[in-house]
Amino acid sequence: MPQIGRRPRRGGVWLTYDYNGFDMAAHTNGHAKRHRHSLKQGDGRNGESGNGVAVAAKLKTAIGHRWEFLTNYLRHPTRVGAIAPSSQALAEAITEPYRNHGKPSKVLEIGAGTGPVTRYLGTVFGPKDRLDVCEISSELSDILERDVLTAPSFARGIAEGRVRLLRVPAQQIPADQSYDFIICGLPLTAFPLQDVKDVFAFIRKALAPDGVMSYFEYIGFRRTSRALALGRRRDRIREVHAYLSRNIREHQFDRRSIYQNLPPAHVRHLRFD
Repeated sequence: MPQIGRRPRRGGVWLTYDYNGFDMAAHTNGHAKRHRHSLKQGDGRNGESGNGVAVAAKLKTAIGHRWEFLTNYLRHPTRVGAIAPSSQALAEAITEPYRNHGKPSKVLEIGAGTGPVTRYLGTVFGPKDRLDVCEISSELSDILERDVLTAPSFARGIAEGRVRLLRVPAQQIPADQSYDFIICGLPLTAFPLQDVKDVFAFIRKALAPDGVMSYFEYIGFRRTSRALALGRRRDRIREVHAYLSRNIREHQFDRRSIYQNLPPAHVRHLRFD
């Protein structure tokens, strides 16, 4: 079975994730100390000066994330599959089944990118929930580690071992791991058919009974691609389209159309039981 994920390789696409060897709790504490120190330095006589510095820093970080995402897309278009990170509207829609569950849950996010969905998950993450965040790109996983999982909303979960950044192939996630919700950010429509099948096979195996897979695809992308593609690429797109359409017909229980996203997207929720 080829390894699934974002990085194209001979023999398959990798779905990598990150069993981090470093102490995220210690990293979080260090980040918090530096943050408090920077606030003290920026306080001065006028509190607005400190606020202005904080806003400027956030803006710089956001622009850096978008630039890193775009450069990753330009280098690896089939691995990233989008020119911009997902919007908050999409993040809210794709996490809706988890948000409405109301019980302690185990969540897996595959293909987290620069972390827009991960960041939103932090705002709804429960005191007994568990979250595994998966991203193969070293550049993007560094952003997750440095700028997203260091947020205060994740501090307790990381300290208790309930939040992890995984960088191993999906097949190496312990067999006894199962998830109530799997959120997939992989560009499925850009993958060869066999890799799409492998992604679905992994997700079905990893989902707990009555678990939910949530993913998104850009509105009209499959139709436009079929019309414009030629030769083998057109055949691949048609095969992937047929496979996804069959799973949507048989397993989709909800769909949201998100126009406040670049590009606009359909968010789909599937249950396989």
